[in-house]
Formats: sequence, C-alpha cells, structure tokens
Amino acid sequence: MLIHFPVHVAMLLAVFALLLALGLVGEFVFAVLFFLEKPALKLADRALSYIPVRPTWWATWREVRHEGEPGFARTRIEEVLNGRKPKVTAALLRAHLYRGIGPCAALEIAASLGWQLDGKVPARPKVELNLCRIPSQGVPSAAKAAGPGA
Repeated sequence: MLIHFPVHVAMLLAVFALLLALGLVGEFVFAVLFFLEKPALKLADRALSYIPVRPTWWATWREVRHEGEPGFARTRIEEVLNGRKPKVTAALLRAHLYRGIGPCAALEIAASLGWQLDGKVPARPKVELNLCRIPSQGVPSAAKAAGPGA
C-alpha cells in the first residue's frame, strides 16, 4: 500500500493536468465548432469511467476498525438504499460498501429492502453492483373488489 498510494495519487494528478490542458484547448475549439462539444464530453466521460477514484484496496480508518463486523456493512448498505427517493429506480453499490461481507450478502441485504441486480448492465461484483427496484407485486383492483371469498 505504501507504494501503490503515491502512484495512484500521481496518476490522478496526471489525469487532472491532462484534463485541464485539454479543457483549455477545447474552449477555443468548441467556441468555433460548437456541435462537437456534446460528443467530446460523452467521450471524456466514457474514458474517465475506467479510472478509479477510489481503488478497491483502499480502506479508510473507520472501515479497518470495523473489519469483520457484518452489521457495519449492513448499516452502510441500508443507509445508501433507504436514502434513495421512491422515484429513483436504479442504485449503484460500490465495492467498498460491501467490503468484508461479499457481493452475495450485499445482494441479500438489498433484496430485503426491495432491490435486485439489474439485468441490463453487466455484473462486476468486484467493483460495483448495479441494482434496480423490484417491481411491487400489487393485487389487481378487480381482485380487491371481489373480496377474499370470491
């Protein structure tokens, strides 16, 4: 970790400097060729999504202190998923949230809260879990009107 951390910070600084330089040049280019701005932003977003801001080996002091306590991970996952507004149908659980309990246990916790693994996005359990809300299994209105004896 003593070697990886400075290398990771140096990589992030180099990416920041590169983005700053490209941004300055882009200001002049996109002032003239304004129709290229959105495709360039999409390209930059796609390229930067592969650079981890927080590597999987990175642990905060709080995470190290609660290592091996499944209740700690459960609480963190519940805070993230319960903090979502009802209209939000997608959630992303980063690996540091379920560190120590594994992705299977994280999915069990998420299922108890009404979330399931999103089938539209490829699964990457070592990095993140893409979740979607489980559709509510409501009773049809005709069955409600008929009553339980019908």
